Amino acid sequence: MKNRTIWATFTAILLFLTAGFLVPGQASNNRVQIAQQPNCKSPQTTVDMTICSSQEFKAADTKLNQLYQQLLPKINSKQKQRLTTAQRTWVKFRDETCNYEAGHFEGGTLAAPIYVSCKATVTQQRVKDLEDYLEQASL
Repeated sequence: MKNRTIWATFTAILLFLTAGFLVPGQASNNRVQIAQQPNCKSPQTTVDMTICSSQEFKAADTKLNQLYQQLLPKINSKQKQRLTTAQRTWVKFRDETCNYEAGHFEGGTLAAPIYVSCKATVTQQRVKDLEDYLEQASL
């Protein structure tokens, strides 16, 4: 439970930073300088890797939630119950899978970017599942 709290706090901080954190300019109180975004095509530091993976995860999670909301009205109540149960179980699976992957680097600087990258990858896989479910429900 302690690890989950640490990861949740760390992820929340990184999402805050990637949301366009503003730093006051030194020359004038009226000017504002935007924190530089990393080059996500080729991140050079573990902080950059984590920020880029956080952005990737956020996009995948947004897509996943949109698909989930689109799917619910297209299925019957029994399937809604099954989907809700499956989704809750999948979130636990995602988190535990990523804890495992990051565990290989526990105590090192790569643990955080590996964890967030894993969440992005596993969520992208789940997006594909929900896209398939939505297509089936639309037939």
